[in-house]
Amino acid sequence: MSMDRTDRKRSRLGELCWLAFGYAVAAAAGYGASRIHLPLAWVLGPLVAAAAFGIFGVRLPAPIIMRRAGQLIIGSTVGLSMTSAVVAGLAVWLPLMIATALLSILVSATFSTLLARVAHLDGKTAFFCVLPGGLAEMGNIGAGIGAQMEPVALIQALRVAIVVLLIPPLMVAHGLYQAPEAIPDLALEFVALVLGVGLGGALLAWIVRFNNPWMVGALIAVGVLTALEIAEGRMPQPLFALGQILIGYNIGTRFKRSALRKLPRVAAVAIGIILLMVLVMALYALGLSHIFEMDFAIAILAASPGGTAEMAATAQILHLPVALITAFHVVRAVLVNGFATYYWRGLTAIGYLPTLERLLNRSKRS
Repeated sequence: MSMDRTDRKRSRLGELCWLAFGYAVAAAAGYGASRIHLPLAWVLGPLVAAAAFGIFGVRLPAPIIMRRAGQLIIGSTVGLSMTSAVVAGLAVWLPLMIATALLSILVSATFSTLLARVAHLDGKTAFFCVLPGGLAEMGNIGAGIGAQMEPVALIQALRVAIVVLLIPPLMVAHGLYQAPEAIPDLALEFVALVLGVGLGGALLAWIVRFNNPWMVGALIAVGVLTALEIAEGRMPQPLFALGQILIGYNIGTRFKRSALRKLPRVAAVAIGIILLMVLVMALYALGLSHIFEMDFAIAILAASPGGTAEMAATAQILHLPVALITAFHVVRAVLVNGFATYYWRGLTAIGYLPTLERLLNRSKRS
């Protein structure tokens, strides 16, 4: 018995050492990326570093509590932008938020048939692979109705990683950002208040099973504080950077050598499909900028098939309207994560997905 306890202690100690090593590498990579002025450096650096270890077969631990802590920090940071004027203005955009979310679902469903055909996946698995929902949620929801979880997990991680690696650098390269406003940092006592209120909101949202509770719950709770003018200012940069490190590292650890070796064709095809989805939504964003006179930089982040926390952090760093862009992604997350199985069944029942499959079969034969 004592030997078993000793072995368990050694195992836990080894896990803690790897955990400390992983986050130390992530922080160093984030710092290095920031020194060369890479856009979204504190997400991209840790993401690439952690993914590199995974691809080379080194498994870095990524406790879910650390990912939630990162989401809590990002959600609280976004909540600080929710002034009463901003909140009042968001309602005007709600119909467009819903339309954008539904279009992204239709685009992903359309490309899922191509993914299924070329990557040799069943249609149900391919559908949940590219549906722009939560990284964990899509795998769990898809598995519940018979989709294969491993391809879904791999491609969902690829989707978020590609959007984060591609869109912010391209936006910076083309000058699609705004000058920063002179907003003072929160005082330390207000930082503690904001994080405490954010944690309370996150826990409440988790209890009632809200989508992405650790970010959205914190966002809403801190947003109330901000709208009531109890807390005003911005999150101190070191804390905001910590939130980004935790999120970037978590995404990177999802890339495992075993999955990539087992599913190389799936991964290769998925990269092309994701790039096509990004292009289609970018063209849609261009249309938004002309029809609704929305700034193109805002439109492209609002319409992108990226993750909520990552796009919120991008908006914060590029000094774009964080609350508006985040609201687009929160609405999409609610509509996707809450009704994902209904889209699959509905698009199958009305014949949309079967028709696309038949068209692809005909084109292959011809």
